[in-house]
Amino acid sequence: MKTLKDKVIVVTGAGGAMAGAVIEGFYKAGARLLLVDRDTLRSEGRANSYGITPCQEDLMSFESAQRVVAEAKQQFSKVDGLVHLVGDVVTGSVLDTSFEDYSRVFQTNVRTLFDMTKAILPELVKRDEAFIAGIASREAWRGSAAGSGIFAAAKSAVATFLRSLDGELQTTGVGVSIIYPMGYLDTSHNRKTLGKKEPFIQSESIAQAILDAALSGQGGRLLEVPVYPPRAKG
Repeated sequence: MKTLKDKVIVVTGAGGAMAGAVIEGFYKAGARLLLVDRDTLRSEGRANSYGITPCQEDLMSFESAQRVVAEAKQQFSKVDGLVHLVGDVVTGSVLDTSFEDYSRVFQTNVRTLFDMTKAILPELVKRDEAFIAGIASREAWRGSAAGSGIFAAAKSAVATFLRSLDGELQTTGVGVSIIYPMGYLDTSHNRKTLGKKEPFIQSESIAQAILDAALSGQGGRLLEVPVYPPRAKG
């Protein structure tokens, strides 16, 4: 995209830890935003800060994704992009992972992305410039992760799906980007459970990577973007 000014961007998982910085970055860049989360209470504070009406959908069905697209069209008359931040984290060995965990990690990471993409793509291909971004993981980049194999498999599926989608969209104006956080995000939960074992990635760095990817394409595309933690000092 040449600019994000007045572009209509759907941000899913808008109540999550990563989303605050993403919302702020796109808002400051002039985008008009539809903020989607399964729990309105998680996103309404952020939405109210920017004068935006939150959209409550769990995205666990194609019909839910269709309602999101319909809401975006009703509010803004068009859709220019999707930043998909939905996806639960499940860790543990294969022996410790339940079938419920398996279903949840694939439903939230892969199924929601597929449904949202399928619902929004007919609108995006109408635009001269449009954009889809999704979040993979360090595990997906490296191709394995002892102790969190199901999560690694789900995020690898996300990355492969988006790479394949990029190939399908070569003759359109729709850009695709995959963002890989190559470490743990700086959240209160991670600080509590992980302590100071390694530097944390700031959400602002993820947001900047997505913004840069959205604005790329004229002289070169940012298809796969790893974002590493800062170097440890001392």
